[in-house]
Amino acid sequence: MAQTHEWMFYEVMWRSWAGRAQVPYPVPWWAQQAFRRWSDDFDAGTYDSKEAAFASNALYRYWNMVGVKDHRQESLIGQAGEIEPVYDKYCLSFFLYDPATGALRLPQLPDTGSVEQRMEAPHLPVVLTTFRTPEDVEFVQRTFATPVGPRRRDLVVTRVTVGSPTGQPREGLLCAALMPAGPSGFQRHDRNGRQITDRRLTYLRHLPDEQRVETNSGWGPVFDTAPDQYGVYGNPDFSLDPDSYVAHSPFHDLVTGGKLNGAVEAQDQVAGSCSAVFGWPFRVAEDEVFEIDVRLPVDLFSGPADLAELRATPAAELESANRDFWTAKLLGQGLQPQLPRTVGHLTGLFRQARSQLLILSDRGEIHPGPTVYDSFWIRDSSVEATACSLVGDSALAETQLGTHYPLKFNLGGGHIGPCAGYGFYGGPHEKDDHEWDSNGQALWAIGRFDRTSGTAAPFGAKLYVPYVRDAARWIRDNRDGYGLLHQGWSAEHLGERDKRHFWDDFWALAGLYEAARLAERIGAPEVPELWGAFDDLKRATGDAIRWVLGEQRSRGAWETYIPTGPDDVGRLDSTLIGAAAYFHPLRLHMGSKLGDDVDRAARFTLDTMYAHFVTGGYRHEAAWNAYGPYLTLQLAHAHLLAGDPARMDELLGWVVGAGFPETAGRPAALGAWNEQHAFPIASDFTEVPYRHWYMGDMPHGWAAAEYLLLIRDILFFEADEDHDPHVYIAPGVRPHWVPAGERVAVDAAPTLFGEPFGYRLTHDPVARTVTVDITQAPERVRFVYPCRFGAVRSAAADGRQLAVTGNDVQIPAGAWQFTVSYD
Repeated sequence: MAQTHEWMFYEVMWRSWAGRAQVPYPVPWWAQQAFRRWSDDFDAGTYDSKEAAFASNALYRYWNMVGVKDHRQESLIGQAGEIEPVYDKYCLSFFLYDPATGALRLPQLPDTGSVEQRMEAPHLPVVLTTFRTPEDVEFVQRTFATPVGPRRRDLVVTRVTVGSPTGQPREGLLCAALMPAGPSGFQRHDRNGRQITDRRLTYLRHLPDEQRVETNSGWGPVFDTAPDQYGVYGNPDFSLDPDSYVAHSPFHDLVTGGKLNGAVEAQDQVAGSCSAVFGWPFRVAEDEVFEIDVRLPVDLFSGPADLAELRATPAAELESANRDFWTAKLLGQGLQPQLPRTVGHLTGLFRQARSQLLILSDRGEIHPGPTVYDSFWIRDSSVEATACSLVGDSALAETQLGTHYPLKFNLGGGHIGPCAGYGFYGGPHEKDDHEWDSNGQALWAIGRFDRTSGTAAPFGAKLYVPYVRDAARWIRDNRDGYGLLHQGWSAEHLGERDKRHFWDDFWALAGLYEAARLAERIGAPEVPELWGAFDDLKRATGDAIRWVLGEQRSRGAWETYIPTGPDDVGRLDSTLIGAAAYFHPLRLHMGSKLGDDVDRAARFTLDTMYAHFVTGGYRHEAAWNAYGPYLTLQLAHAHLLAGDPARMDELLGWVVGAGFPETAGRPAALGAWNEQHAFPIASDFTEVPYRHWYMGDMPHGWAAAEYLLLIRDILFFEADEDHDPHVYIAPGVRPHWVPAGERVAVDAAPTLFGEPFGYRLTHDPVARTVTVDITQAPERVRFVYPCRFGAVRSAAADGRQLAVTGNDVQIPAGAWQFTVSYD
């Protein structure tokens, strides 16, 4: 049964949306999508009523984000410019009012004006929202997050300018609305009371002398310019009638009476739906603009001294400092991919994904999302930290792996399900859901970072005992009677929690491999022991996969595929995606670590997945009933490493489009990815599944990390680091990416060899020649150039002819230039 505030919120939203012709109301974008194709088939396993599911915004979790690097709290930006500081109890948005006609123009409503939204630049986490009314009045809202004052506390600044695009004189009222619900929803919780995000606004007070607002017990917006008009609204009569909320609102008062109530304080102990509107009169013409600045405290501020500190720096200086920081960080530091103009947008998204990971870092912990996933997972963070280290944000990766991973290492006794507690990497997530992949992921990430850091920074040696050795022993000692990891729920996209999943075994193998190699590099005495653990798990995993494949053949299966685990023989559904990890990120195919037959089966599994579950992106109907953007990136990366760059390119193209979805001509997001991309949004509502679907957080840190890793490996990737170290140059660069006169380049890129790498590639389509200049290279590392332009005719390195056998041109270590001619 719905709680009172959930029921009231649903009714007020629906009645406001249905009656918008009489009194416009700022119904959030996500609520409009729910009303566009309403279904009573909510997720009854999570929510106890349709109103609870609606108030939680369970279906359309799309928004944009601003934040400060390494600070705890992010702020969401809605499709109409709404600002929601994640852990505060309000949302702030802007609109226009014409006192002469009584017209309200709200950017949330398509019929009151046009909205355009974009990032100021790919490397700048600044959201620009432009709203233009039919009367040719326009406001532009620039929103960013920045530290302020000597204590560098977090603040969101939004700067709003009103102008006349045609130059004709225009006047009216610029208004700011303060509401409880924002882009993320109203109140999110499940049946057990977990995952609570309570945005009820039960008390609201405007302090005119201080030009600020109090929301519940916290600070709300602070105005640089005092509003000329204001009104604060609540439910003083404790009414249980939803119509009283519709009628007793600032929007109703403006439409029917032309003014606000002038109150400075209100309560609503029924539905937690207090609201307020503040207004500034403007008159503009030609080159004139009217401007206000509003500051939203994100960190804790309290008292007159804090208010003075919050206001001390002019907004223009804060905006300039924010621009300078991100420009220096993302354009001046780290990996700088240089791609031709035809695919220059990939570089822009690369920088945007970097900024998202840096913003999602909370003092060195990278969290996979700003709201429901604002927490630390070993699984997600292992990929995120590795991506950061390989694109140049090594300090963040070192803090996460060197400081926060040891804090998640269990040193006590006892048991977690069927496994020992000591030596297990994990906090509440990993323990409660039996996420047995976490030890392999921690070992893999630590080992990869140790390689990238190089011998001058003995990172792995500092963690070896107990955090590497004993974590590897935990994998050795905590397996079932068949030698596999126990049943669990390492990731919900794999299937049920009462099953075993090869995903866990793949990660454990990769982790044991890295642990053994690390032991070799530092000369530890446990090298034979660790290789023994690796070989034993390799045998058990290989035997289980061969048994499954044999069973499927005996049942008449004509397609070869590795299902999610040994308990799912014959299960041909989208949980197959777990097998993509065999290639990426684990690279178990390099050296056929599980044998040539398993390697072939894994390659066939990629084909099976592509044939059955790819329609643009990867459709994960078995678990989510939605597209999986980061799963699509994993599959694209697997195809790249398996030698199929054409499929990689197709999947990458879909993912890029998924970062800029639109519905009814309005953008839903600006280059960020969800954990799940809803079928209705992906298709502009041409496909609306009957049964409910699942929506996670956005932007998704794991997805951002996958994108960084894919673009980096498209440009180059390492192979056989321990025996015959070599680098594949431009393995994913497609022929149509490089027209004449353009180039592909990488400078000072971190590598798993602990030394930087760089090159320049140019293409002469007339002479049918590719030229590559090596600008930096690790010692004793050779190169492979897999030519994608045509059949290789000849090749030369530093003026010497090279033997040509196929399209993978082998270039010796120490070469500084090579040319390849093709037919």
